[in-house]
Amino acid sequence: MSQIRLVIADRDIVYLEKLSAYLQKNKTNGFCLELFTDTGKIIEWLHSGKNADLLVISSSLYYELTEKPANKNILLLRDCAESMVPQGVNSINKYSPADRIMKEILSLCAEYIPRDINDQDKNGRINLFLYADGCDVLPPLAQAFAYINAVRGKKVFYLNLDEFSNTDSYFNSNNTRGLSEMLYYVKSQKENLSLKAEVCTSCDVGTGIYFMKGHNNPEDVTNMSEGELKALIKAVQRSLPYDEIIISRAFIADQITTSLLSMADRIFISALNCQPSINRLKKIGERINGIEKNKGYHLKDNLIFCITFIGDDILPAGFVISDFKTISLPCPGFGNLGFFPPTSEYLEAFESKLNIFEV
Repeated sequence: MSQIRLVIADRDIVYLEKLSAYLQKNKTNGFCLELFTDTGKIIEWLHSGKNADLLVISSSLYYELTEKPANKNILLLRDCAESMVPQGVNSINKYSPADRIMKEILSLCAEYIPRDINDQDKNGRINLFLYADGCDVLPPLAQAFAYINAVRGKKVFYLNLDEFSNTDSYFNSNNTRGLSEMLYYVKSQKENLSLKAEVCTSCDVGTGIYFMKGHNNPEDVTNMSEGELKALIKAVQRSLPYDEIIISRAFIADQITTSLLSMADRIFISALNCQPSINRLKKIGERINGIEKNKGYHLKDNLIFCITFIGDDILPAGFVISDFKTISLPCPGFGNLGFFPPTSEYLEAFESKLNIFEV
């Protein structure tokens, strides 16, 4: 992985030290930094022929320069009225939260740098969660799995690819970018997709789970080609050193689901212990068998049917789905529906089943 080369300039040495420390701590592989507090030193650097991917400079110091940088790779740390910023020059409030400043730096670098910064091998095991009933409220299986692994100290990424995403109901961030922006980059065949994925990724403060905020347009997901889907997942895998990547979606018999099945290392298909849900699960089993036969995939070795019991702890009469591993899970509790994380009893039951099957 190449380092991003930054020059940061401001008269406030304490501000410089705090910002640079944050950047180095929170960016994998860090940055290559040069720090300046004096206009004369900045002019010397400009004349030296040295290069940087981005010059980050306070607007007050920028206006003091007798010679302005010729290239466009500049981010002004705005400590003046926004109306005073030169047209065409990128800027951000100097006193914005450090994570927002870093996201802006990464976003501009992703546009300006001609090479792929994140060139490491792909990271993260792909865990695919598909809901037979089309809804992840009962139970929030994917979110519970993400929570279990985050508590274990793993670096976890969660991605919802439903037509109508509810990611923002579970995870929170002040990042203005998310899946909508990332899908735009993918469909536009932009360079540096892995760095753009990092820009579009947020971290939930309460759980430490990484995620992309939900998209705005259902067609952004439903119209994805197989190549675009693979580019999206690859960019996520190369963006940060994840241990587990969790993808959640209703089970829809389309090309996206088929592609996700082929890419996944582990597959969890959720249903309820009621007749309509079990009937759908049987049809999904038939669909899986057909995909294996027609595509030559070997899915069932890494696939589990997860049945959540509501009401009576029994299955409908005649329930038989041969050749598929099946686990039963308790209901998260009606007083907890729609809330995250699920109850400790539910999490413990789920985790014990995972340990038994060693998937």
